[in-house]
Amino acid sequence: MAGRRRRGGSDGCNPDLSDDSRAGMARNRREILRFMYGYYEAAFDALPLEHMPALAPRLLDAGVCFGFADPVTNIIANTVCFLPDEDGEPEPNGAKKRKMKTMASGQARARDEILSKIVAGDVPSSLEARTIAERSLEGLVSFLTSYFRYLPTWDTLRYLCLARADLLVAVHLIEHDRCYRRKDEFGIRSHTAKTALKCAACSARQPNIDAFLTCSFSLVSHLSVIAQTVPAGRRCRLSIQDICWLSGLLLKPVKLKNSQNPMKLAALRLDQYGIEKVPPMLTESLRGVLLDKIRVVYLKAISRMPMEDFRSLHHHGLLKGGYCYGPFSPISNIIVNTVWYGTAFPAAQAFELDMICTRISIRTESRSLDGLINLLRARISEISEHDAMVYLLKNNLKVCKAVLMARQDGHNTSSCNASAYKAAADAARHPEPEAYVQFAIKSLPVVSSAVKALLTTHTLSSSDILCLSRLLSPSRSYPSKSLEPIDELTKDAIEMLSSYKENFFTQQKFVRRKVEAALQNCEQTKGQYELRVICAVNDSVGRKSFRDLKYPYSHVNFWASPKAGTSLTLFFAEVSNDEEDDETQQSFCRPVLDPSTNVRCCYCEFEGTRIVHPVEGYCGGAMDFEKMASGRHTITNARIISHGELKACPVGILGEEYIYFDPARDANFIRAMNQSAWAANLDWGDEIRRIRQMRA
Repeated sequence: MAGRRRRGGSDGCNPDLSDDSRAGMARNRREILRFMYGYYEAAFDALPLEHMPALAPRLLDAGVCFGFADPVTNIIANTVCFLPDEDGEPEPNGAKKRKMKTMASGQARARDEILSKIVAGDVPSSLEARTIAERSLEGLVSFLTSYFRYLPTWDTLRYLCLARADLLVAVHLIEHDRCYRRKDEFGIRSHTAKTALKCAACSARQPNIDAFLTCSFSLVSHLSVIAQTVPAGRRCRLSIQDICWLSGLLLKPVKLKNSQNPMKLAALRLDQYGIEKVPPMLTESLRGVLLDKIRVVYLKAISRMPMEDFRSLHHHGLLKGGYCYGPFSPISNIIVNTVWYGTAFPAAQAFELDMICTRISIRTESRSLDGLINLLRARISEISEHDAMVYLLKNNLKVCKAVLMARQDGHNTSSCNASAYKAAADAARHPEPEAYVQFAIKSLPVVSSAVKALLTTHTLSSSDILCLSRLLSPSRSYPSKSLEPIDELTKDAIEMLSSYKENFFTQQKFVRRKVEAALQNCEQTKGQYELRVICAVNDSVGRKSFRDLKYPYSHVNFWASPKAGTSLTLFFAEVSNDEEDDETQQSFCRPVLDPSTNVRCCYCEFEGTRIVHPVEGYCGGAMDFEKMASGRHTITNARIISHGELKACPVGILGEEYIYFDPARDANFIRAMNQSAWAANLDWGDEIRRIRQMRA
């Protein structure tokens, strides 16, 4: 059945690739449904409905076209799965002949009647009255938006249109557009894939979700056998014996093997559909994918630095000027830029920090990406932002390799000169852009070989960092934008600043206590690890409704090391926000072995925090996505994308900048704080009356 040619519908696929409006989405929906109607006709012709009439209502009830095979095979498998025993019994020959004679005149009418229940009108049906084709479409959209981050519904419909409503072909197209490497490609055994399939079943209102899941995974393990029974490329009618055999085969739960990969067959169908090149559509989504990669790079860079030095000194350099662009690998660039900035522009006040400010780190990562994109565009002539992001994805954020690939593609390229670094520094809003350009062009090349040799050590020691600081220390002071304070904080602004600082350190103390308690009670580590540094916190996890102003949990990433060693392990913790709760019951933590694993959390994505999660067992995971798919959650995919983008790409001055406030360099922050303090103390009633008097 794989590769069966589509019947009915339009001869070609003309997805609306440019219109995000309701009208454009509706056109793509109609095109997808036309493909589906052809698949249902083919499935209808293959099923022995005249001999097994119970198959017809089963098809209309559970025969969705999504799963891990081609659409027609999925429809048939989902229809015959878990049939009652009596439906599979062959009829006696005499009864069979009499029934066939009686049904002969009405067979065409019955066929049209069943198909009419699949075909929908132009107006979407109500939730209860949706046809099996409409429910299949809902399931397809739900699977893709549950599996892939940053995928809005309009892009999902475009891909499904290009993929002829074939789920795994759509997965293949999206992975191609996002430049996934082999290790990141779709894995049917992954927890995220299983969750996405269950979300699809919930969204499609499948009558027996557990049976559907068993059938889907059993189908994968028997695809080759089923293809031999029902050969692809020719029409065939299944017998009663075939249906009984298929039903029994798909009934048995199986353990999938690594060799059983349905994506190989999906790639063949992609060729059969004649899709040569996918129009670029994921410009907004690509930014989210790149920020995920940049987050992992920052986590690794932090882990390579000596924790005592980082917590007491270099957290300032990392968040102020530790960007990931430069002449080395992204991780090495972060370390070099962090140490250089901390040496050239030391903090106004040194203090030890146990917790990196999450909002500032999010902004640093976003600005790093802006710098990378503009550095690449400065070196490759006439390249779009979208193409720059594609080159960065294909080359794992390495600018030099991206430039080489662009040159091989026929683009004119230039060296990494002062104008290129200036473009990067300006785009990243570097606090000292002129000094950074001078450092990158003049100072760093002189010591480049020695710096490279130092950075070959995976985990740097305090002496390594000291040596690196000496290599990168400027021979003369760099000019600062403002050496003397131009403005001063008002009394109200100073009080506000003091309050902000007190709140931050109170939160740091609270999170540290919660994390240490969770780490002490972690079953996997048996209390043998100690906290080194907290990397990110999302304290807005688990709100049950919009009226409920309190969030019960926080999600935390932190580095910890064995008490008897120095190697670092990344941990995830879910801790209670309740001061009074028993931490041993309300909080837990687990090591996260692979920071790049595709694991989702609706609450952390909604807040724009790229916290690395374990595979399962946390608030915001599989159960929440299933509720989203069935419309029972306060968060939707659209809200995750829109709100998450705002949070993940902050603009302007952040209130959290008070942590590193320097009166000699932060004139804009002084003005912003003074304005905020004035507005907070303003009597708006008096102000409105004053304005009215002025107008009168």
